[in-house]
Amino acid sequence: MKRATVLFWLTVALGFAVSPLVAIGAETAKGTPLASAIGQWIGHLFEPGYNEFLLALITALPFLAVAVFTLFHLTGEHIPRGRWAGVSGALCAGAAVCLWGLIAIRMSRSSTAAMGYLFLPVEVLFAMPIGYIAGRLVAKLRPAP
Repeated sequence: MKRATVLFWLTVALGFAVSPLVAIGAETAKGTPLASAIGQWIGHLFEPGYNEFLLALITALPFLAVAVFTLFHLTGEHIPRGRWAGVSGALCAGAAVCLWGLIAIRMSRSSTAAMGYLFLPVEVLFAMPIGYIAGRLVAKLRPAP
């Protein structure tokens, strides 16, 4: 299997896994046992008012966009090192902003914190091109092996 295809599916999996991992981790950090936190997340998966599935889908949207970009951008005979570094930078920047936002939303006591779920994908989409450019610059400034 080509590396671009593997990276495509890993990016999709990362996008769908970030929200549940943060949700379970936040409940565990609040003192809930791990098994109970997992059970609580499963119980809220399609429950009105919680709908963890929809939250995971909303969170995964920027990662799905980058996965499709990766599939087209890294397909070919000879892929320059800068492209791989750019995609890696985009994924790192997107994952960092997504984790930061999800943790801030989950740990907030504000009644309007859930509004952050609507704006988080946009913030992640803004961070990913910046990470892509940073990755390309790192590859350009670093000497070739």
